[in-house]
Amino acid sequence: MTIVDNDAVVEIEALEKTGLLDGLDAGNGAERAELIAWLLDQGFSVEQIRHESAPISLPARRALGDDGSYVSAREVSEDHGIDLELLQRIERALGLPRVDDPDAAVQLRADAEAAARQRQLIDIGLDADRVVLMVRRLAEGLSRAVPAVRYAVLSAVLRPGITELQVATTYEAVLRQVAPMLGPLVCDVMFVQLRRALEGDELNASERASGTALPGARQLAVAFADMVGFTRLGEAVPPEDLVRLVERLADLAHEIVEPPVRLVKTIGDSVMLICPDPAKLIDAMLALGDAAERDETLPQLRIGIASGWAVSRARDWFGSPVNVASRITEIAGPGVVLVAGSARDEVRDAHGFVWSSAESRQLKGVAGQTNLFRVHRLPEDDGKS
Repeated sequence: MTIVDNDAVVEIEALEKTGLLDGLDAGNGAERAELIAWLLDQGFSVEQIRHESAPISLPARRALGDDGSYVSAREVSEDHGIDLELLQRIERALGLPRVDDPDAAVQLRADAEAAARQRQLIDIGLDADRVVLMVRRLAEGLSRAVPAVRYAVLSAVLRPGITELQVATTYEAVLRQVAPMLGPLVCDVMFVQLRRALEGDELNASERASGTALPGARQLAVAFADMVGFTRLGEAVPPEDLVRLVERLADLAHEIVEPPVRLVKTIGDSVMLICPDPAKLIDAMLALGDAAERDETLPQLRIGIASGWAVSRARDWFGSPVNVASRITEIAGPGVVLVAGSARDEVRDAHGFVWSSAESRQLKGVAGQTNLFRVHRLPEDDGKS
């Protein structure tokens, strides 16, 4: 049996001898042979194809910098003038496999050199430990975006009846157009987030005197909102539907909040928000609760808010208000915004809020009784604080 590819007759029998068609029936074998013939013509070796579980993606990977060459950590360390131990720490922060032997040429060159380039940040004066942490957080965040990028590209490629060769060629062509745009996209998103993080960021006298890294401990209001009945829902709907619910809640929070209120993170079925002004945070959480009520896809939310001294580390926040707000959320009723007395005392009635006292509670892991208050808006209030 033969197939024709680029006017060249390729013997399937010859390809079968390589073992690259093992386990495939005649129809799939002919389609795979067509792909392999094209890959060989594009410069990929039989061994590259053999060791690739999805040879259809080889051209797309090459478009993203995978040239098929592997290097050792020591080689990259010497070529780029970066300390070997530091390089290995950055590689692990990027999520690359741990390699104990620094002379083993097992790291993809493009990956290892991406790690080595972070030396430039240290050369301009950034602390090495901070750079490693920054790389780790960036890698964690971007790893969540990668599936969305992949599906966006594949949605432009896949169509009914498409062959493996057509997927490979189209996938590569689309990625070659998309790849140059990804760097500016990430940069744009990063700068937007940095600008938002810097809004209202104040350097106080004690921080200037001590020289401690920003942000330090500061007075802060913290809120959590989670979906009522999410655990039980997980037993009745497919996992992909649960993911969509979590993403919808995060999207809704992004749509509603604006500085100085900031969305910190999603945690399972909940979101965490912060603000130096408790009134603005309460206003935002009331708006989020109302939006969830109107959204036919989301369950009701329960929301807890507290204020106090908190400290930021690695884009997360720690301290009493974080713990208290989390515990309050656990006991809040469906559709209720429950506020600790610490935050209520800062706001009072000056912002169009209506308060009703809830019983004081002994919260898990929180010393003493916590005074709690339900809050809602005056009926005539337009929702602006």
